[in-house]
Amino acid sequence: MNTAKLKLFFRGRKGLLPKIEAACGAEHDIIWFHVASYGEFEEARPVIEAARAHFPERKILLTVFSPSVYEPMKDYGMVDWVFYLPLDTPWNVRRFLNAVRPAKAIFNIGELWPFLLNGLRKRNVDTYIMSVRCEPDSPYFKWYGFTQRQIFRNCYNCVMVHNDSNRQLLTEMGVPVVETVGDARVDRVVKVSEEPWENAVVQAWCGGRKVFVGGSTSRLEDRMLVNIANGRPGVKFMIIPHEPDDALAQEIIDASRNGAVRYTDYEGKDADKKLQDAQILVVNTVGMLSRLYRYGSACYVGGGIEGPMPHSVVEPASFGIPVAFGPKFRRELHCVDLQAMGAGFPVGTEEELAGFVDRTADTEFLESAGKKAWQYTRDSAGATEAIMKIIFG
Repeated sequence: MNTAKLKLFFRGRKGLLPKIEAACGAEHDIIWFHVASYGEFEEARPVIEAARAHFPERKILLTVFSPSVYEPMKDYGMVDWVFYLPLDTPWNVRRFLNAVRPAKAIFNIGELWPFLLNGLRKRNVDTYIMSVRCEPDSPYFKWYGFTQRQIFRNCYNCVMVHNDSNRQLLTEMGVPVVETVGDARVDRVVKVSEEPWENAVVQAWCGGRKVFVGGSTSRLEDRMLVNIANGRPGVKFMIIPHEPDDALAQEIIDASRNGAVRYTDYEGKDADKKLQDAQILVVNTVGMLSRLYRYGSACYVGGGIEGPMPHSVVEPASFGIPVAFGPKFRRELHCVDLQAMGAGFPVGTEEELAGFVDRTADTEFLESAGKKAWQYTRDSAGATEAIMKIIFG
């Protein structure tokens, strides 16, 4: 977490518990969702919005861990309140649960807060976790994963996973109720891909041409894409870093030989020749990535080189474009599936990524791989309904 995010992280927690007590203290039957990051929010979002549609009279609380989701979603209209989650200490947990008294508590992916989850268990609160991912070498199965195993075994009414291999691993670990439901994120991205949406800055920049998109990229991946772009002046590149800031955008601009501009310099303004002529557009803001893929002919999704696994590959796949990603992709089911069907392409080096970029000049390849990606997302939809049945009956 960079310095700016750390400041927001601590500033957002000043006076936090009194604010939660004032907001929630007089309410009853609160449905509480917790997500750590913006990516986790996007996975949980279809279920949050389904809960709002099914229970318009109920109060819904969303807590978050990272400023990456709090800042863009603090005014999210589908819930009644958005707060940071208090730090996991016995005193904080007691005050938080006394104020909220949730009827349902729904977590996402890997949120294992020992004091909080044991506090919910002692109060007999119906508690669920969605989108859990694990592999045989996950920390849960190591000697030092005892606390995590105990949480999985004792603290959730149901653990929901994407696929049967995850269900089998958790069942063998002793988790009493595990259900395979799929990934609700697919429902969300399919919906987004089918909604009309335009962006004046991007349209002015690309001039009607399809572009190569780098989404949720790390600094290393940004450098790789800039190097590749420098050798291919005829191809436009849109780069959307995972943690965008002005300094990072300037690094990309300085490294570009064929012209680069930052998105926020043109937001709400008229386009000029510099924007139109720039080879690289750096999108240095958050919240638009899932929609920006519609401007791409192909893409690279970051996170699989330096991080533990790629970020969301179903977002670009839902627009029917081929997807490249880093070599550490085995923990992400969608990457495995897309690779198997010829719509996803692991790359481990700058040279391999450059080869993928060059391959996207082939119209037949783009059409064939893109159709497979599009069909995969449509066939994988439907998890939201299954999750709602488990949580709400």
